[in-house]
Amino acid sequence: MGAEPLSRRELFTGRAATRPVRIRPPGVSELSLAACTGCGACAERCPTAIIRLSDGLPFVDFSGGECTFCGACADACPEPVFETKDVRRFSHVAAITDTCLARRNVACQSCGESCPEQAIRFRPRIGGPFLPEINDATCTGCGACLSSCPVGAIAVKALEKEVAHV
Repeated sequence: MGAEPLSRRELFTGRAATRPVRIRPPGVSELSLAACTGCGACAERCPTAIIRLSDGLPFVDFSGGECTFCGACADACPEPVFETKDVRRFSHVAAITDTCLARRNVACQSCGESCPEQAIRFRPRIGGPFLPEINDATCTGCGACLSSCPVGAIAVKALEKEVAHV
């Protein structure tokens, strides 16, 4: 894979712009994505309409909904893009950012109410609203909390793998 060419602005400022990380559909690896032909069958069959195509490759957009892990995208794909059809989690988890309303002393629990796995709990504190905490072991990365947050204070972070003990 060659490096992408720099834009004029990037050339003159000496730094490359950060490009958004595209979240792959569940069961798709970076390696298997090379087999994608860009037919769009996965996006057409997604019942929650969160799979989109960009540059002929599928990615997940949680702004309008969540992944239910139904497997319709994998069943519709004619190519060997989906390595595993029975996937129950993404390779990322949700993360609460500093723009969270509760962290700014405004009571809000919309993320916890929308989480199908109940991975978001609220820790009480004196003198302010309860603070959300995400249990990484329970979070599937489905995106339900992302689309329900009124201020977009939830991001995704890579699922940290446990260190092997030698």
